[in-house]
Order: sequence, then structure tokens, then C-alpha cells
Amino acid sequence: MHDWFERDKTQNNLPVSFQKKGNVKMTYKLHFTIPTFTEDLDTFPIPENENYDYWVPLISYFLKQSTIIEIHCWNDEKNVIEETTLLFKDSFKIVNGREVTVIKGSKTDNISHHLLYENLKKNGKLKWFSIFFIKNNIPLFHSEHWGTEFFAPNLSEESIAYIKSITPAGTDFHQYN
Repeated sequence: MHDWFERDKTQNNLPVSFQKKGNVKMTYKLHFTIPTFTEDLDTFPIPENENYDYWVPLISYFLKQSTIIEIHCWNDEKNVIEETTLLFKDSFKIVNGREVTVIKGSKTDNISHHLLYENLKKNGKLKWFSIFFIKNNIPLFHSEHWGTEFFAPNLSEESIAYIKSITPAGTDFHQYN
């Protein structure tokens, strides 16, 4: 039988073109969704267990890697928009869209602390519709739909394992190259 690929038995008999080269690690894109429910006549997704226990370890994992933070709020969330712009001080830009206000600025200790520990409204729901962490103009992590849907475009297997260890049971994961 003729084998069209040069193979190396030390790497699970994979074709040479699919093998790791030196210290290069495979990275993956990961989209994951926390199990949620909505209250009657409301579209705001709430974690099934009604808490955000996963928030601090998940956000701190990506926050420490980022240099820029971009936050999206619905225009009618005026209190959240005002509070968020005050946190960024002078290092931010606001773009008012048709329905969304985008606040983007440099990561500071103040905004980092707020994202981690002062993230809930008085009603117990997350403050921000979307948060994006960026480093050197490269997106690292997206939190969408008030902290219930996430995307990371460049993760190692170890990072994915960590994320799976801190998210609630029933979280839906889609991992791809």
C-alpha cells in the first residue's frame, strides 16, 4: 500500500505537515455559552444557578494579559455608561452608535478592579452588555450578552482546560482551529 504522506511514528503517525514543529503549540478558537434562563417578558440572560461565580477567575485570566479594554453598553443604560466613563478617566474614547455606546481605553488598576469586583447592578445582574480585551491591537477575549457568552480566538489546550474547570456544569463549548 502506498502512503502519500511522509510519516513520523513518534508523533502518532501524523503526516509531517500536521505535526508540531519545535516548541510551537497548537492554538484553538473557543466559543462557550453559560447555561441561562430569562425571566418573564425579559430578554436579559441570567446564569441558570443565578450567580456569576465564574466571572472573577475568567475575567482576571484574560484581563492580566490585556492592555486595552472596550466596553459596549446599550444607550438606555445611562447610569452604567456614566459610571464606566468615569473609571477610564482621561484615557478613553466614546463612540455613540445608533443603539450602543462603545467606551474604549487603556487598562488601569481602577477599571480592572471594577470589572472584577463591582460588576453587578443593584438587581444582581451584570452591568455590561459586551467587554473586549485587547493586546497590541489583537483581540484576546470577548464577553457578550451580559457575561453569558464568550469567545477567545487564540487559546492553548491548557487555557481551554482551565476555562472548562471554572465554568458552570452544562456550559456549551465549541472548540475549533
